[in-house]
Amino acid sequence: MPDSIALQLLASFTRIAATDGGRIELIDGEGARIIIGLTPGDAAPCEDGACVLPHSELQQMMSEWLSRRAPDRSVTVKLMPAANGEGTAI
Repeated sequence: MPDSIALQLLASFTRIAATDGGRIELIDGEGARIIIGLTPGDAAPCEDGACVLPHSELQQMMSEWLSRRAPDRSVTVKLMPAANGEGTAI
């Protein structure tokens, strides 16, 4: 069962990921490392200022959030395949 910090982290960033049609999920919320899966949204042109959030930037924002609330924990954002099969799993 994931702990409250992992669930709070997920809840805090769900809307950010959804802005471009992406989705995040909790893969592992126990122990010192929290693992979040990011299914990217549509890669729309940035002409309107709404670009797809790179998973490395999401991980950085989550790391900063986590360092203020649970400095003994870390987070890894794993890029998941897109629903259309065009993603990359790392």
